[in-house]
Amino acid sequence: MSELPIQRRLSRRLVRFQARLEASLGDRWIPTIVALGLIGGLAFTSLARIRSLGSGRDLAGYSQAVWLLAEGKLPEASLFGDGVHVLELHWSFILYPLAGLATIFPAAEMLVIAQAVFLGVAVFPLWRLARRIANLRVGAATALVMAYALHPATHRLAVNDFHPESLAVPFLLGMAYFGAAKRWVPYWICIVVILACRADLGLAVALWGFVLLGDGERRGGLWTLGVGSVWALGLLLVVQPLFGEASVFGGQYGAYGDSLAEVLVNAATDPIMLFRDLTAVDNVSLVVGLLAPVIFLPLLSLRHLLPAVPLGAIYLVTEVDDSGAFAERSALFMAFVFIAAVFALSRLGDMGVDRVFVDVRLLTTVVAAAGLLFISTSPISPYERPWDWGDQNSTDQAVLQATEALGPDIAIRASPSALTPLSERFWLYALDESRRPDAAFDLANTRALLLVDRDLPAVTAEQRQAFIDVATNAGFEVRVDDRENGVTLFFRP
Repeated sequence: MSELPIQRRLSRRLVRFQARLEASLGDRWIPTIVALGLIGGLAFTSLARIRSLGSGRDLAGYSQAVWLLAEGKLPEASLFGDGVHVLELHWSFILYPLAGLATIFPAAEMLVIAQAVFLGVAVFPLWRLARRIANLRVGAATALVMAYALHPATHRLAVNDFHPESLAVPFLLGMAYFGAAKRWVPYWICIVVILACRADLGLAVALWGFVLLGDGERRGGLWTLGVGSVWALGLLLVVQPLFGEASVFGGQYGAYGDSLAEVLVNAATDPIMLFRDLTAVDNVSLVVGLLAPVIFLPLLSLRHLLPAVPLGAIYLVTEVDDSGAFAERSALFMAFVFIAAVFALSRLGDMGVDRVFVDVRLLTTVVAAAGLLFISTSPISPYERPWDWGDQNSTDQAVLQATEALGPDIAIRASPSALTPLSERFWLYALDESRRPDAAFDLANTRALLLVDRDLPAVTAEQRQAFIDVATNAGFEVRVDDRENGVTLFFRP
């Protein structure tokens, strides 16, 4: 009997606390805390990866392009190919305002921090979509933003180098929120930024116009459909062919051709090959990995997921390098997966006076699934010990010492792990890490060569000596020969 008053008091306090959360406290602090924690975690691990020389060619290439812009030069990064303007890749105009920051901060560090900030800020439109449009209670909205913050794809987008399409994630969520709220000025600002991140995202924007049309927004839907399709198809089908085939980074679509037009034609004429490629093991695993942390809820709201499907299918048959492929295929799907998940939870819940009540067991399952997949598959899982990433071993220090001996006007060809520290220069080329060091390399127009053994296949003493002989015959002399750490720097006077 004596415990009954205590239970009542605790129950009343809990009800009052829940009421305060529902009123304004939760809307003000929960998304802010989650966003700041996510930004801090992603920025820390991304910078640590740079410090430990774990970044690759994509980050180095975009860093070089942004640095050239900051220097007032044409952004023709040599890592993307000779004479390839950075806009020829995916028409990512978003790089131009980022170049302004590169005049103050180092390009590589600035890009990964910007990417972490954009991915973290996506929590706010997701929260508002859940609270103000789907009318979910605080518990359901918190479960969704926690699932986003714990999603392995969110972490991999941040730490796998830099890709402009990752910056579009918060604006895709913002497009859905502001469109549903009929706030057209911020809605169109979101669309402008999305189109500036990557031209072909205009196809997904155009298809979102059909969602607006289904909601009765005829004018907004038609304008969205028109602007998105004209921008994407105009740049990809009219302007892009004028530049020709840029490079392997320039939107190659594997067996489907070098342009969007060829992809559409070949996919229509050979649907069997299209189906086979779409259902390849890697593609199915990627889609399952995106849906599993939200327990496949988006499949209950296909109307909000379908705008990503046609462009996503094109991405799935695209052949690019591993890190670029994941970002290309995941950023678009991630945004629409969570847009659809919001409306799916709204459908599964019961409408109260003014909020939708969702079974706490379902919300617990969502958070538990995201948490378990974070622990087991995230690149920043505790099993990966990301807190140790910033430590530099003796090989890292040897590479950095070798890079410091090279001025920014020296053309250099380097192993992948050394590219990012060398990215702020006019001429930088990547060594093919799949080739043995005794194989023939293109040494034309190169004054320096930095070889890091750990980036290459198993190196024998005979292979190393054979390569030294090849470089010596080409006019190079050995400046650094650190065999203990596997770092060799050649220089041609």
